[in-house]
Amino acid sequence: MISENCGLSKSRVLTILNESGAHPYRSTPVHGLLTRDAERRYTWCNFVMNNLEDHRTLLVDIIWTNDACFSSNGMFNRQIVHTWSLENPRFSVEVRHQLRWSINVWCGIFNDRLIGKVFFEGKLTGQRYRV
Repeated sequence: MISENCGLSKSRVLTILNESGAHPYRSTPVHGLLTRDAERRYTWCNFVMNNLEDHRTLLVDIIWTNDACFSSNGMFNRQIVHTWSLENPRFSVEVRHQLRWSINVWCGIFNDRLIGKVFFEGKLTGQRYRV
């Protein structure tokens, strides 16, 4: 893109970037957060910190769960996306989570045991999740 915009070869652009001390950095994909998420996370952290001393097994007594969607058109290839900069910009890219479905996987962890893996085909709705 830079080479096309400036009328320079790709190798010349890379030489200029390297000589200027710039480095290629990759983004980190993260889930987009809603405005209300910050307060919920803060409340959760306070709850854990206030109860951990009295309930030492609090965190191992929780069933930690997650689900993920795997889709051919929902992949973000961070290997080919770089930002050149003199310093690491530590930027992230919000990725669309659970918008297009092909296969969904759910699993949980309780103590040192894995629960599941459960596969769902089609759209994962609240009702299907509860069943």
